[in-house]
Order: sequence, then C-alpha cells, then structure tokens
Amino acid sequence: MLQNIVRLVLWVLILVLLQATLFNHIHLLGYATPLPYVYFLLKMPLGTSRVVYIGSGFVVGLLIDILSSTPGMAAATLCAVGLVTPLLLTAFIPKDRDEELLIPSVKSMGSTPFMLYAGSVTVVHCALFFLIEAFSFSHWQELLLKFAGSALLTFLIILAFEAIRPSKS
Repeated sequence: MLQNIVRLVLWVLILVLLQATLFNHIHLLGYATPLPYVYFLLKMPLGTSRVVYIGSGFVVGLLIDILSSTPGMAAATLCAVGLVTPLLLTAFIPKDRDEELLIPSVKSMGSTPFMLYAGSVTVVHCALFFLIEAFSFSHWQELLLKFAGSALLTFLIILAFEAIRPSKS
C-alpha cells in the first residue's frame, strides 16, 4: 500500500511539473490545451474515500493554480471531479472483480472499461474547467471548441501515460 502511495505522489509531482512547464504552453489551433493532471485522480485505488479525492484534488489543483496563474480554476475543478470520480469508477469497473485493492488501469480493468472511465472523467474535468474559465455562454461555439479539443487531447495524453506507466493490477 505504501508503495502505491509513493508511486502516486511521484506521478503527481511529474504531472504538475509537466503541466507547468510544457502543457500550459500547448494551444493547438488556439483551442486545444491539454490538462492531463487529472490522471492522478484516475489512478487512485478503488475504495478510496471521497474526502481523499477532494482533498488531494484541492492540493494538486492549488499547485497547478500557483504555477499556472489560474486563480482557483484547477482547484475548483479537481474538487468537483473528485466528487464524481469514485461514482464513475464503480460504474465502469468490471463486476466480476474479486480483488480488494484495485488500482484502475487498462491491465486491471480491461481496455474498454478503462477508456470509458478515463474518457468520462476527462470530459467532466474539461467541461468544468472551461465553463469556469469562460463564466459565460455568450461565445458558446468557442467554448465548445476549447472543451472538445482539450478533452480529446487530454484523453490521448492520458492513454499515452497509461501505455508508458508500469502498472501493477
């Protein structure tokens, strides 16, 4: 268990540094900005308390906000996503699992359930982030382009992380 926590903390540090130094400077066609730091919420074990999801989401979001000059946007978004992530995990987890400690991954869940889980969390995260950023529906076409492009780019990066990350199911 301690090994899993250390791995998750290392991934959080890597994701925060990558977001601050690399991903914040990517704006494909002026709309798609990757936000893959939500990946750490995806990798929390089954049975993790919602308080842990929300608290860790707030701390990581605060770090992202400090390094990215986004006043409270990432913290608010990750807190909200921390509320729904456990529900989405239980909705997409295979019902025939008999293990007590399941760390979500392609290897432990299967590719389709994990992709549905990761995709739904990514969609919720990007939708909330860009709704908070815009704080208006007056330019809904631009908002929709930012949301769709960023969600797709974030999802692809999360799948790439999942492919390179050694996972223990």
